[in-house]
Amino acid sequence: MLSTRQALRVISAISLLYFASAAFAAANNYTYLALGESISFGYDPTLLGQPPNAYTGYPEIVADVLFQRNRKLEVNASCPGETSGSFITVGAPDYHCQDFKAAFGLKATYPGSQLNFAIQQLQTNKKISLVTLSMGGNDLILLEILCGGDPTLPSFAPCVQTNLPGVLDAFGKNMAFILSQLRSQGGYTGKLILMKQYVPNNDPLFTQAIAAMNQVMVGVGTAFGAKFADGFGAFQLASALYQGDPCSAGLLIRLSPTTCDVHPSPAGRDLLAATVLIALAQH
Repeated sequence: MLSTRQALRVISAISLLYFASAAFAAANNYTYLALGESISFGYDPTLLGQPPNAYTGYPEIVADVLFQRNRKLEVNASCPGETSGSFITVGAPDYHCQDFKAAFGLKATYPGSQLNFAIQQLQTNKKISLVTLSMGGNDLILLEILCGGDPTLPSFAPCVQTNLPGVLDAFGKNMAFILSQLRSQGGYTGKLILMKQYVPNNDPLFTQAIAAMNQVMVGVGTAFGAKFADGFGAFQLASALYQGDPCSAGLLIRLSPTTCDVHPSPAGRDLLAATVLIALAQH
């Protein structure tokens, strides 16, 4: 017969296994998988150092609307600074995604690439019926850095125009690979919504580059049955009465009375969430 101490150990072990199984089941019971970078993560420089769940991205607002504020039905795997290349392969050039992940953690815990995590989730959780993906902004940031990082430099615009086609070509190939993997390896046949990048200022060069990237996204995504959340058009429209400046329109995080960060304010975030809901209606 078991001693009292042994019996308690057995009961404790069974309890731990039960609660671990329950936690795993709950973690795999969600229906919305959000993928992407800082925009979908909800990055806010004024919150730097706070735990990941202190940040609220547009996926959380979408989940609030769809699931009556039950965010347990949504998992956000986004990594601030992720590029289309680093989404596929850890170690590919990014804009500090891995640094942020190591220092502060993400809303979802995974060791490898975001793509591998997404495939694994889609393979094991057949309840997922919505996937959103925001990608491309950091690909352009790396181009901006390559060209000196200062749009006022005389060499900046020619550098961007020279190197943009190569960036767009690589972005298109990466997006095609990502979407093909989600559909084939992940076996996902459900709703897939891609977020069009918005322009964080009213600079014509930035508008041209981001519009070109969105065009590539639409061309690639359409082949995989994706719909598109028009963050680009929504920000342009909402900024129309402010000379096309989303900072003046209140769509970006305010850093000073005259300057803004490139990330969306709560108003901008909610506007992006609305574009996702509109795209869902198209499904």
